[in-house]
Amino acid sequence: MKKKIIFNSILTLCIIGLTYACYTSIWSEIEFDKEKEMREKAVIASLLNIKDAEELYKRSNKGDYCGTIDSLVDWVANGRALDKIIKEGELTDEQLESGLTEEEAVQKGIIKRDTVWVAPMDILNITNADSLKIIPVGREGGVFQLRKKQTYNLKQEQFELLLEVRASMDDYLDGLDAKKIKTLKAELKKRSKNRGDLMEELPDHTEGTWYGLRIGDLEDANNKLAGNWD
Repeated sequence: MKKKIIFNSILTLCIIGLTYACYTSIWSEIEFDKEKEMREKAVIASLLNIKDAEELYKRSNKGDYCGTIDSLVDWVANGRALDKIIKEGELTDEQLESGLTEEEAVQKGIIKRDTVWVAPMDILNITNADSLKIIPVGREGGVFQLRKKQTYNLKQEQFELLLEVRASMDDYLDGLDAKKIKTLKAELKKRSKNRGDLMEELPDHTEGTWYGLRIGDLEDANNKLAGNWD
């Protein structure tokens, strides 16, 4: 009888222990996913801010992009952005048919075009330009990677500028459960079949397999600064 009581007590403790272990495991998974989602939302918001800054730079600099994150930050802090063009006068059909361009008409004083410039920070509605380059969560000192390149579009028969901005998963998930991050990467690698996923195998293989969030694509001229989370 005594042995039976001891055995039942041990069995009860084992059941309680297993129940607690299962509960802890499930809760830990929920908390990881919750924190991961929160961090990804913060990174995506920052990537979209960089996208806005690059599009404003492009509009203000004859279709060019800023090539580094530091040069973009400097322009936002100290440069000038195109706000609007005030137009006075229009070319007549006769002038257009004669081949007169708007630029020539402005030079000749036939029409007027005044450009209004403002501080980029005013248009972007930010108070700290340096914050653009800092990944807002995870590893301290983590920064966004920004690259651009020129390519020739055979179909359009013209050169195009491509831009890509990245945030590494190793940076923005830093501090979370390393084992869960490793499992997440394994799952992404297993189901990833193209560059649109959160994981990609870089063409030059210089960086190996990369995991993270990004806008733009140096290998896809049709990307138009779309995010890989879309």
